[in-house]
Amino acid sequence: MAELSIIVASINTQRTIQESLDALVNQNLNDEIEIFVIDSSTDSSAEIAGRFEQITLIQKEPGYLVPELWKMGIDLAGGQLVAFTTANFIPASNWVSELRTFLHSDHTAIGGVFEKLVPDAISQWAIYFLRYSAYLPSALSRPVSQVASDNAVYQHWVFEKYGKLIEHGFWEHPVNRELVADGYSLLLTPELKVSMGYFSLPTEFFLQRFLHGRAFGAERALRLSPAKRLIYIFVSPFIPVILLTRVSLQVMKSKSQLVKFFFSMPWILFYISGWSLGELSGYLFGVPDKKKMEPEDTFSA
Repeated sequence: MAELSIIVASINTQRTIQESLDALVNQNLNDEIEIFVIDSSTDSSAEIAGRFEQITLIQKEPGYLVPELWKMGIDLAGGQLVAFTTANFIPASNWVSELRTFLHSDHTAIGGVFEKLVPDAISQWAIYFLRYSAYLPSALSRPVSQVASDNAVYQHWVFEKYGKLIEHGFWEHPVNRELVADGYSLLLTPELKVSMGYFSLPTEFFLQRFLHGRAFGAERALRLSPAKRLIYIFVSPFIPVILLTRVSLQVMKSKSQLVKFFFSMPWILFYISGWSLGELSGYLFGVPDKKKMEPEDTFSA
């Protein structure tokens, strides 16, 4: 078994994938480390990734979500540790070495923090605050109940033990929830760091938030009684308030980039509305039937 498998999901990341993979392959790699790029793009992302000899590229047709791509990588991973990110992020120069320090850790999963590349459009800052306000660089190392898999590493056995939870994609929230419930340890550490570059067009991110919210709502609905599900449907108009309050408190606590946060507020509300509509639709309708996860692959190494 290899020491470490790194899974990089890529969906239309042509603006950042070159820098992301350059930062990755220029680190201290050896035969005990394998890197997979799982791409589902309509742009030139796969073409760029295919230039890296150190990387195994798996091309999928467009239409997949990042957690589905991560799951495809898990199925290929042979490492004792399995690390995740996307090609929207540039790993710190010590990212791989930090991952390897956890080979003999008592922690089951370890998540890191997120910086923001500057300058960038305010719509991109809104994505940063909305998605990663709980994992800003000012965070202290501590046990947590959730880590963001855009910058995280898990013991490989997790995906065998909790295989039922990842049948349709590695959505980290339910996996983390079960790990904590079963007494396993999750750690947040500022030593594991990536920087967010360009993410996506605002309309594309709105759609992503809708689809992820729908998956979240559907997964939660499966665990609710009909009466509780009805309650969640009726209180769903308050979802934007809850999310905005949570993000605001986290940013205010960190005292980081407060001016940018203030000016990004309209975009944050726009993105939150996408998640909220998706979560409501998940409570109401569940999720559409999943496409088969085994379409014909194109490999290059």
